[in-house]
Amino acid sequence: MCTQVTGDCLYPDWIASYFIPLIHRTSSITILPNYRLTPESPGSAILEDLSDFWKWFHSGAVSTFLSSQGHDLDLDFSRVLATGDSAGGYMALMSALTQPKGSINAVLAQYPMTSPLTCEPAATFFGMPAPGPEVAEQHISSMTSDAVISSVVPPARMALSYSLVAYGHYLKHFGDDAKLWPVGLIGEAKSMPPTWIVHGDADVAVDIGGSRKFAEVWEKGGVEGEVRMHVEGGANHGFDIATKESEAGWLREGLEWIEGCWLKK
Repeated sequence: MCTQVTGDCLYPDWIASYFIPLIHRTSSITILPNYRLTPESPGSAILEDLSDFWKWFHSGAVSTFLSSQGHDLDLDFSRVLATGDSAGGYMALMSALTQPKGSINAVLAQYPMTSPLTCEPAATFFGMPAPGPEVAEQHISSMTSDAVISSVVPPARMALSYSLVAYGHYLKHFGDDAKLWPVGLIGEAKSMPPTWIVHGDADVAVDIGGSRKFAEVWEKGGVEGEVRMHVEGGANHGFDIATKESEAGWLREGLEWIEGCWLKK
């Protein structure tokens, strides 16, 4: 359970191996931004960072940066794929829901956070003794009003993430406005880019019910665009990290569809 509490854009263990051949065969430029984290910053600040990223992206700053590194490339900004896992999946979906129509061609969201996380205190979490309430309480009491955290390399703050959710602190700091979440926005959306959601039905960190609810509201609301969902039976959070296209037909077929939507083949 990482929520928006821990993580870093370059943390390799959370980048699925199948993205490497995907990036190479499509000659893609991959941009991985960090953002302010909870509980030091609320969800509204996280979404401000997301908005600022897209402004930066469309300002020409990508080409300027690459040029400063000796790479003068003719980039195609008309073909954009938003993707991420867990909290990154949340950011990918929120990008599609908040950015202008046509600015994002497709979304690939792995076990995304579509609604506030909930969990009851338990004895164990991912096979380890579950953190207690004191983890969140001690961290919160030590925070200063001017603290800004935007990069944490796991496993740091993983225990904090669990403790915040399990003992009722998370939404007090993130915010409880429904519009901070994809499920709270999809019902008002008129259109969405083609979206593929991948989720395991035994996910103990981000319950699959949120992804199912998001897809259900999308389809019942008649939102323009197609959403597809792959449910992996018996699979937990992060199940696809080491999966290869050559070994999983569902992955090969799903990537073929999303790649076609993204690149408009």
